[in-house]
Amino acid sequence: MAQPIPFVAPERKSDDPQEAVRSALELLQLLHDRGVLSLLRGLVGAGDQVVGILTSAINTPEAIRGIRNFLLLSKFFASIPPDVLNSLVQTAVAGAEREKENRAPNLLQLLRRLNSENCRHALAVTLDLVESVGKGL
Repeated sequence: MAQPIPFVAPERKSDDPQEAVRSALELLQLLHDRGVLSLLRGLVGAGDQVVGILTSAINTPEAIRGIRNFLLLSKFFASIPPDVLNSLVQTAVAGAEREKENRAPNLLQLLRRLNSENCRHALAVTLDLVESVGKGL
């Protein structure tokens, strides 16, 4: 389950207003050293051009489909309970490690595993997914 990220507010060192000004100047110097201020200055200077380029790039059928697909995938992953996804990831990692160390199972061994109730549940969901993809084609 997700754990909250702790936030610890930094201690105020001084009530001196000059300390705040010094801190702001240090921040500005860091932004200047990293080139962030130059980037921002360029973006503001070419604001209309940047907006025009972005809108023309986003206003394509591929970009619109990509945005819609991203939103749908976000909804899909948000609907999966975290413990189910965690179990899936752990099982996949453990299975991959186990299979690296062993020979590949033969067909009869795989068919025996298909008889388990858990495997049949997973196969039913997988077949529902495959069927819905087929309907969409």
